[in-house]
Amino acid sequence: MLDNTPVPSPCVRNCCLDDSDICLGCFRSLDEIRNWSNADNANREQILHRAAARRQSRPLPAFLTNKDPSPQ
Repeated sequence: MLDNTPVPSPCVRNCCLDDSDICLGCFRSLDEIRNWSNADNANREQILHRAAARRQSRPLPAFLTNKDPSPQ
């Protein structure tokens, strides 16, 4: 039996696009965000995989690494 439950949006309500139009909250592209509501579950899963890959490839901000970015 197929599960027809929609894949939930990864939106974390922290929308801010970088220079490449990638959301810094959920790591989806602007086009992926726009197309999410019309995407089927297979496409949503692909979007989630791409967003996860983007998240993995980005360095963590200094405040999350417990490193002081200011010179000593």
